[in-house]
Amino acid sequence: MTQYPHDEFDDVPEDGPRQGAHRGLRPTVRVGARELTAIVLAGALTLGVGVFSFLTAPGEGAPAPGVTSPGP
Repeated sequence: MTQYPHDEFDDVPEDGPRQGAHRGLRPTVRVGARELTAIVLAGALTLGVGVFSFLTAPGEGAPAPGVTSPGP
């Protein structure tokens, strides 16, 4: 590995507040009213499609009346 001469960037304290100086601070996640409304509407629409599909899909309902077992 190539050895570079000591420069000003080598004198960084180990417990300093800066980490990754090329990256900015992470902003806190803020969801506005418009985004929250979109999320709630998407969830309600998904739930509605699921309920509709459940109620209208052909399924294995109750068995049709047919042969009954003989009595005693």
